[in-house]
Amino acid sequence: MSSAAPPPISAVLRPWPLFLDLSALSLPISVSESTYRLTQNLRFFLPNYAVITLLIFVVTLVTRPLPLILFLCISAAWVYLVLWRDEPLSVFDFEIDQKIVVGFLAVLTLVALFWTKTWSKLFVSVIVGAAIVLFHGVLRAPEDSLEDSPYGSLLNLVDSPRGEYASV
Repeated sequence: MSSAAPPPISAVLRPWPLFLDLSALSLPISVSESTYRLTQNLRFFLPNYAVITLLIFVVTLVTRPLPLILFLCISAAWVYLVLWRDEPLSVFDFEIDQKIVVGFLAVLTLVALFWTKTWSKLFVSVIVGAAIVLFHGVLRAPEDSLEDSPYGSLLNLVDSPRGEYASV
């Protein structure tokens, strides 16, 4: 087994000041620009969006301490067993495939959701998280929008690295 320490969770997250940069927010000029921004921001900020949705779920569980502790333990198991492990899990010198670990954790999570009767809170949390993702993803202009945007030639490089819309 490797003795290397697991990477910190912040290594997979984008910096929060970059995520919360208000100067990067602007209205898109068309539906295709909106979908482009959303796909680019989903690719770039997916771990941040997942953390926000998980935090919304944890906040909804504050009034019920047993499910809160249970889901914090299950989340820690997901992070440790799926995200941080490079080598296969071995139990009694028997290597367990990553697909089996993910399947076991998924079943454990579903059982915990129904046992603690918190599936409705998760559903509401995912809806609120999706609304935040949609709002942020559409309004935030991606950093590389000048090169890959469908409107790349219409963007002007006067003052901002994100550019301003040029008059046509």
